[in-house]
Amino acid sequence: MRTIRGLASALVVAAVTALAGCTTTIPHPWVGTTRHLCCNLRYERTTITDVNYQRGTLIPVGTPVRVTRVTNKGVVFEAPNHPPITLVLKYGRRQLSLDDYLDRILVATDPRRALARLPKRTRTAIEEGRVEPGMTREQVLMAIGYPPAHRTPSLSSPEWLYWRNRWETFTVRFKGDRVTSVSP
Repeated sequence: MRTIRGLASALVVAAVTALAGCTTTIPHPWVGTTRHLCCNLRYERTTITDVNYQRGTLIPVGTPVRVTRVTNKGVVFEAPNHPPITLVLKYGRRQLSLDDYLDRILVATDPRRALARLPKRTRTAIEEGRVEPGMTREQVLMAIGYPPAHRTPSLSSPEWLYWRNRWETFTVRFKGDRVTSVSP
């Protein structure tokens, strides 16, 4: 009888925890390490999601960040001159694993090396978080980050959909590897 009650209690606790949306800290080899942002990242609040809104304070591409915690839903990191940021994989969980998402955003090699080799006009656009016709897919990623995976499941797609804010979207269109237009 005690075993059944114990099992029932454990199931209730697990169900309540799941329903409450609790995040669980998980052991991860990146905790305590320094990585680099793959791309410009913006935040209005200290918790941001993979929707990747294009407004708020900018943390520049290549910024070294210290990973302080990894949960089953995302990562907490510290960047110089910014508050601790919690980055959550919320909408693209069906398209990407958490590790795949983290590998995209927090990279081992500083992308500023590649940025330094670009023509000044392209480099300035990336640093300002702008996309211009003629940019490559890699340059778009550096400038404005990854499009939300639930709306752009394939990076080989000829169109990438982004969110300016909670209400407005815009599309980056490619022909081959180059941007042809950004609208609206």
